[in-house]
Amino acid sequence: MLNFGRKICCVIFCCVLICTAVYAAEKNATKHESYSWDFSDCQIRDILYVVSLDTGISIVSDDTVSGRADFRFSGKDFETAFDSFLKAARLFVFKGEEVWTVSRFRMEEHDGLFFLDAYDLSAEQIVEKMCLGLGKAVTYEVLPAGLMSVHFSGLSEQELLESFCRRLNGFELERKNTGYHLVKKTNGSVEKNSGFGYMDVHVLEDGGYFVDIRDSKISEVLEAVFAQAGIYGGEKKQFCVMTNSDSRINRMCFMARDFDDALERICVNNGLGCYVEEGVYYVVSGNAAKKWHKLSLEFMAAERFVSVLSRRFGGLNCVVLPDEMSFLVCADEREFEEVLAFKDEVDIKTDIYLVELKYIRPDEFVKYLPPGVDKDCLFFADDNSSVFFKGTEAAYLSLCEQLKICDRPVVRVSYDLLILQYDEGSENAWNPNFSARRIAVGDRNDFGVKLGSVLNLNLNVVSAFGLDFAAQLQTSLEENKTTVFADTTIHGVAGKQINFQNTNTYRYRDNNLDPSTGKPVYSGVTKEIVSGLKLEVTGLVSGDGMITSTVKASVTRQGLDTSSSTGNPPPTSEKIVTTEVCGKSGEPIVISGLIQNSETASQNGVPLFSKIPLLGNLFKSKEKIREQSQMVIYLIPHIEDYSGSNDEQSSGSDIAFEYFNTLLEKLYGGALYEGL
Repeated sequence: MLNFGRKICCVIFCCVLICTAVYAAEKNATKHESYSWDFSDCQIRDILYVVSLDTGISIVSDDTVSGRADFRFSGKDFETAFDSFLKAARLFVFKGEEVWTVSRFRMEEHDGLFFLDAYDLSAEQIVEKMCLGLGKAVTYEVLPAGLMSVHFSGLSEQELLESFCRRLNGFELERKNTGYHLVKKTNGSVEKNSGFGYMDVHVLEDGGYFVDIRDSKISEVLEAVFAQAGIYGGEKKQFCVMTNSDSRINRMCFMARDFDDALERICVNNGLGCYVEEGVYYVVSGNAAKKWHKLSLEFMAAERFVSVLSRRFGGLNCVVLPDEMSFLVCADEREFEEVLAFKDEVDIKTDIYLVELKYIRPDEFVKYLPPGVDKDCLFFADDNSSVFFKGTEAAYLSLCEQLKICDRPVVRVSYDLLILQYDEGSENAWNPNFSARRIAVGDRNDFGVKLGSVLNLNLNVVSAFGLDFAAQLQTSLEENKTTVFADTTIHGVAGKQINFQNTNTYRYRDNNLDPSTGKPVYSGVTKEIVSGLKLEVTGLVSGDGMITSTVKASVTRQGLDTSSSTGNPPPTSEKIVTTEVCGKSGEPIVISGLIQNSETASQNGVPLFSKIPLLGNLFKSKEKIREQSQMVIYLIPHIEDYSGSNDEQSSGSDIAFEYFNTLLEKLYGGALYEGL
């Protein structure tokens, strides 16, 4: 029985040892527990509260802690992360045995010297904390509002308070039996801190005023200026501020001649007005001191003068009257005098000159003005050959000199145009066969007979393309294989589009088929189909006489009208060629590729017998003819000379005959085509 009791005691003792070891292990694990927080733009007090709950440490904050912050941490080294967070948030912590206190104020003493750090606290809060740290009573007058940060190191008690007074800028330290007192300075000048701004206003020995202001209220500045008026035996000024004076002056520093000069500068630069009545200075808003004045102009339009006036003075309120030569302006007496002086300088008589244009139109001249010419100085005249210029004589003479350069005749171009339609197919085949033989001198007159049709063309075919082409063209014209579609000369201006159109317009009634009867139902709408040739030519002439021609040619062909049976409009086909060619004057341009294909069917038969079903096919014949026509355009550009006359220009046939005579004289006895 005794052994059994001993065994039970051993078991109980082992259990106690095991529990103690487990508890110690758990406590050690808790001590090195990992933490994870992610706070973004949260209240600092909330962050401290959550951290206190998670860590089990009592963390409190005093009345100086406020604002928002960020805190992100994940790991086991909590104290290092927490100290970094406090440093970033401009905070301090006092770690006690049971409680940690977080504050924005820290004050320590070592060997009778004080070390003070404070972030973003008001002056009253700093003084209150200093009283607690020093153990002395510190009284004060109304301290400046706003937040400040101060840092003092290694100072005695009195040096610490004196340094803090200098930081307040405008306070002095007085030592009392019971402690210290902070009092405002009272001397002949006004130098104080206004919301941590700076203001220094005092009277100089010669009666002038020195004003140095930084971020101060207008009301305080005015009060300081009027307070200085009674210094050094001067007359005290009575004043009344009748406007909202809560706005602030960012920066102002100047020396004035006297009191009135200083007051005027402050009022003018802050949009205020001031007037004296019965010895009292009344400071009012700028609008209250302004009155409406009427101004009449003699030479300049009121609208234009007001535009110039706004650039010169800025925020003046002006109203143009209906007569367009007078306006109303709202200004005080000083501004109105400046406006009158400005009017005498601007509203002056200017000379008007008539500028005659020789070749270009007024709208083109205004659109492409020479350098140095103002568009506002030019006015259109009644005709299309002159403009009015308003300005000085020197500007007018300069304009005339520039006109000699830009007022030049436009370059005119002309195009000799020949459009031929070649028919090719089973019925028309152009295969000319020429043989050569020697000719006599007496046969030279035979050229005019053989090439009569070609020489009658407006375009000089022989000089442009040679005798071979002229002979083949003559043969083709005689055999009706080639048709002259157009033969003319078109004129235009360089850079402008020239249009040539030879078309037919087919009009038809728009209709639809009735689905129930299958018959066409006319809608009463008439539509058009334009078919034929369209030619657009634009010529640009360069400085060296080269002509750049942009040509767009289109040929449209209309098919058979089947609208009455199908309800569809007639079919059309269109061929378009666009090209751009650069060459000298007189060099020909050939545009081809405008090919149209057509197919016709014809049927012949014996009367009566050909209409018998089936057997009628033995008594009739069918034939399909496929034809192909090609439209070829020949263009020869020319630059027209203004100095030339019509008498000096020879016709195409005269030039051709002269060319033939010269050629025959040089090639007498040579071989020419027999067909000629």
